[in-house]
Amino acid sequence: MKKIQTFKLALAALLLSSSAAFPFVATVSAAAPEAPPVSSAPNWTPTQIDAYAEAAMQRLHIPGLAVGIVRGDRILYAQGYGSAGPGAGPMTAQTPLAIGSTTKSFTALAVMQLVERGEIALDAPVTDYMPEFSLADPARSADITVSDLLHQSSGLSTYDGVAFLSRGTGTLEHHVADLRKVSQTQPAGVGYQYSNLNYNILGAIVERVSGLSYEDYVQRRIFDPLGMHNSFPSPERARTAWTERSGLRPPSGHQFLFGLTVPTRLADHSGTVPSGYLVSTAEDMSKYLLMQMNDGSAGEERLLSAENTELMRQPSADMHDGSFYGMGWVLTGDSAGHNGTTENTYSEMRIRDGYGIFVLANSVDPLVVGYSGLIPGIDDILHGRAPSLDSLPDFVKLYGIADGIVLAIALLFAGSVRSLFRWRKAFRPTGWKIAWNSALLLVCNVAFPLLTLHVLAGLAPWDVALTWAPGIGWGLVLLPWMLFVTGGLKLALMLRAIAGRRRAVPGEAHGTAA
Repeated sequence: MKKIQTFKLALAALLLSSSAAFPFVATVSAAAPEAPPVSSAPNWTPTQIDAYAEAAMQRLHIPGLAVGIVRGDRILYAQGYGSAGPGAGPMTAQTPLAIGSTTKSFTALAVMQLVERGEIALDAPVTDYMPEFSLADPARSADITVSDLLHQSSGLSTYDGVAFLSRGTGTLEHHVADLRKVSQTQPAGVGYQYSNLNYNILGAIVERVSGLSYEDYVQRRIFDPLGMHNSFPSPERARTAWTERSGLRPPSGHQFLFGLTVPTRLADHSGTVPSGYLVSTAEDMSKYLLMQMNDGSAGEERLLSAENTELMRQPSADMHDGSFYGMGWVLTGDSAGHNGTTENTYSEMRIRDGYGIFVLANSVDPLVVGYSGLIPGIDDILHGRAPSLDSLPDFVKLYGIADGIVLAIALLFAGSVRSLFRWRKAFRPTGWKIAWNSALLLVCNVAFPLLTLHVLAGLAPWDVALTWAPGIGWGLVLLPWMLFVTGGLKLALMLRAIAGRRRAVPGEAHGTAA
């Protein structure tokens, strides 16, 4: 998910600079057996995948992971590992979790189905289907087409897409209406900018054109035809279904609090499902990949023509990193895929060299440890190569460094607070001390916290940082304000000492003359 990758890199740089899963009972079809079958491919065995998945989970501290592998018209492998969460049983290939921005491929598929029926035209402006649609500049937003939204070239920014992560409550229609104050950062069609807002608008178009809610559309026209029986068109529906089907607690996503794994629950994202909050499983996503790899058909069911299925994965918008954005797919070299991140889950799918791979984790770390190396390791096994665990982030090492930095900052701050009490009695306002401490105050208690807040605010609103990066994210938000407070106290004490010295000087001079 590009927004999270950007958020992760920038927050990590900022941090370093501061050192100055429902286990449903389900009948599994013969094409997708619960126990992984022995593959007919000569280069790999399920045992190799098992060993790699378990070793990767241990290195990355992932509580629960599920993997699906397909080729031709068969699911070759579908297996879960670890725990689905407290009281939720083991993680299996049938454990449903929110799949993040991997959802965008489904939203694009829904749009293309309506295009194929002649109900939507790719080059038509959004206002043809939603006359009330408008951004901050109505004239410019009127130029946005359906194709612009699909290819992430509407001019809506990555930042605004991140900002609305904390404003996902309510209906999809209300969410799109709230965009009237949002400005485009460039004209529609000019260039690529990844933004969740594009796909939320597409979801609203699907609702308006089809006469169904986005959730009902996906359920009836994608999940049901594909037999994706453990997938749900929203986290809320998933929780309701769990209550009806199982006596266990629902699967939990997890976040990391200074390296400690903490189970958490998704916030309400009912108004932003089309960009990142469909719920699925490794087994069901394997069925989805088979459909995509077989020209839009699954057995007797055809969801999309071969021509339009191929069109979805055509390179379109240059992402300026060697990749191109299609319609809910990222095209890099000979592979097509997409990843997805929510507050507490991670998913990724990839099609390459005749194989389709899907991974689903019930944890995520947007700041320190990434999971993008999982699929390349599995791909190595499928092609007869030995995967390298060293290519995956070292959780223990990275959190040792991050926590060490946090501890150092905390000790420095504690020392700064402690020094306030010494200042009150011991500060002597000589010229060089005043100059030195004024410079320190300006740098440490004004410039640095202002820079921190400026950089953080440019990445995401504070409420998003607090939700998506607990622990270290909290520190990055609170530290500047603590520095402001201690700096203000030090300044007050310094001014008090200077004033006291000025009052004392005349008396001292008089006594000397006498």
